[in-house]
Amino acid sequence: MSSSPDTGTSARPVAAKAKGGGAGKRAPAGGSRSLSSKVEVHAAGGIIWRKNGRRLEVILIHRPRYDDWSFPKGKVKPGEDLRSCAVREVTEESRIPVVLRRPAGTIRYRLPGGQLKEVTYWTCQEVSKDHPVLRARPSIRRAPKHEIDKVLWVPLSEAMVMLTSELDREVLGRVVDMWADGKLDTTPVMLVRHARAVKRSNWKKGKGTEDTRPLTERGGRQAQVIARQLDAYGARLLASSPWERCMATLRPYAEASGLRIVERPELTESAYEARKKPVYKTITELLRNPSETVALSLHRPTLPSVLKAVADRLPNGLKKKLPAEDPYLKVGEIFVAHVARPRGKATQVVAVEQYRPTTQ
Repeated sequence: MSSSPDTGTSARPVAAKAKGGGAGKRAPAGGSRSLSSKVEVHAAGGIIWRKNGRRLEVILIHRPRYDDWSFPKGKVKPGEDLRSCAVREVTEESRIPVVLRRPAGTIRYRLPGGQLKEVTYWTCQEVSKDHPVLRARPSIRRAPKHEIDKVLWVPLSEAMVMLTSELDREVLGRVVDMWADGKLDTTPVMLVRHARAVKRSNWKKGKGTEDTRPLTERGGRQAQVIARQLDAYGARLLASSPWERCMATLRPYAEASGLRIVERPELTESAYEARKKPVYKTITELLRNPSETVALSLHRPTLPSVLKAVADRLPNGLKKKLPAEDPYLKVGEIFVAHVARPRGKATQVVAVEQYRPTTQ
């Protein structure tokens, strides 16, 4: 939970911007030019939404200490990544278990002490109590009443009036645009380049075969960190090349959640070298109508066909966000394609994220 008056009148807005394909708007810069432009405080939060009949509702929280209405959010803890922070803080403050969906942008403002704070938001959806992700996720305590005393589902028009911060209203405005365009209800398709493996030359010296080449100790740590990312987005379908380094990348999350990893032989390096079209077809089918969040563990050589399938479902304005040069993704790096079905149109990728979670 955040303990500073983040959205009160004492915080000075600096900037609001969108990520993941959205459009943002700059707020007036404030304060002395001598203030640092470096972000000193990182935080994350979410906009939980639901349909209620034909209208959209979002969760707002009330903090009695500051008497303000805002979205649930809070500071990143040491050793924590932004997405894990968003899930933890949103769940703590709203008392609703959630998974992340498409990004909703970032805001920046000055704290009373002059530090520059940046908050990264995602849209979020509530998950049922029997969702496998909750088996993989450590228990999250609820925020006490003296920190959060009210949690309300509020229609969009009322939420725009109730929100205390102008920057929060800008974030909500982006969500309104997504809703109007039919691009708010999304399903993530997570493309994961396998974690760091033992060098090919070293493994062959020991007479190991390519399909059994394992992760290094560092790769094992990367797989643990990747598990937290699959948790954040609520991965429910896991698929992988059957080769060990790809399977091992998903294994920590699979074991924690109780999910099975589906082996896809067409995703191996040798199969791809022989025939490239099956990889393109597999990714295209996943993007056509994903019913659940899916995570695929992949080899670097297959990425050109994988990303070509993504590009074919991207609007022109987002294609520049695709990695265009080899190696496309670094070991342990994740590319998330958020798939929606805009009204009257075929499914398309409406937002993308690319990031490499850090190991501790």
